[in-house]
Amino acid sequence: MRRTRAIARKEWIHILRDKRSLAAVLTLPVVLVLLYGYAVNFDLNALSFALVDDDHSAASRHLAENLSGVRPFVFKGTLANAAEADSVFQRGIARVVVVVPAGFERLLDSGRPSPVQVLVDGSEGTIATIAQTYTVGAISTLGRTLTKAQAQGRGISKRLLEPAIDVRVRVLYNPDLLSRMFLVPGLIGIILMMLAALLTSGIIVRERESGTFELLAASPIGPMELLVGKMLPYLIIGAADVVVAVGMGWAVFGVEPKGSLLLLFALSLVYVLASSAIGLFFSCVARSQQTAMMMAFVATVIPTMILSGFAFPVRNIPLVLQGLSQMLPATHYIAIARGIILKGIGLGPIWWHGLALALLTVFWMRLALRKFSKTL
Repeated sequence: MRRTRAIARKEWIHILRDKRSLAAVLTLPVVLVLLYGYAVNFDLNALSFALVDDDHSAASRHLAENLSGVRPFVFKGTLANAAEADSVFQRGIARVVVVVPAGFERLLDSGRPSPVQVLVDGSEGTIATIAQTYTVGAISTLGRTLTKAQAQGRGISKRLLEPAIDVRVRVLYNPDLLSRMFLVPGLIGIILMMLAALLTSGIIVRERESGTFELLAASPIGPMELLVGKMLPYLIIGAADVVVAVGMGWAVFGVEPKGSLLLLFALSLVYVLASSAIGLFFSCVARSQQTAMMMAFVATVIPTMILSGFAFPVRNIPLVLQGLSQMLPATHYIAIARGIILKGIGLGPIWWHGLALALLTVFWMRLALRKFSKTL
């Protein structure tokens, strides 16, 4: 036991000396509990909807007012026709579009069921299911209220009357609400982030550990040239990973990209570059490859899984964490991937996500350049 205690004491001293690793181990549980506690939220705090009113009657206006007055519905305006729903969903203005057909009020007054169509954005499977349930429930509740009022007005039992409103649901982009349609584009973002950040997190610190950094320090190459040259091979690997990931999602899971593959590939390269820049920064900061990889994992993979919108809507988390999520390249890329793959959208609705990825690349490259030194 004396020798065992001596080894344990030696290891304990080593742990205490490695303050960065010790801090990461102790703070990681706190960070994860806070992130999961605040970010994991399937509740719909705000369900935005738009209205297509082809009836232009008091009854259709009453329907819109009734929905607007129920939490969590938020009215986003009236559309000219149902064909505009696709544009509204692509731009993320609303999650649901309620279509009131012509003759809605006339059918209600005659005591016959009046159809109402509910169009749902199905690109986020879990949220789409909840949004569909909320909307159908709210409209059906209004229908039961109208049925009761009609029964009282006619002096008959409401059981003898048919429901006043016939709700018909149509889910766009993912009609069967398959989870893989929602998860695969997000998984592509997670995988690319993990590979790019973790692989580049060791490229500078590895040179220091292996003793070859002296050759680089003595060479006439500038710091920026060195960092960019180090990243280029990983950018090529990332480009190959993009093709493999999208191809596997298409071939194995049937998630066929509806939009431009060229646009998806181009923005994916910008995303890989931004993710690689984050790993490069930690490679310039850390003293060992193990520490660099741990720091990159904690700073990228874990927040990406929770805050990027991969599984939980960004709009549901607190505002402070929403701001933090905008600093994650995956937040922007997952929105890009789901938009192009599931909705077939072009550059118009997602250009600012591409700009954000470019700015994040510049930001992390400048930080890496400031922390990098050719001195031994």
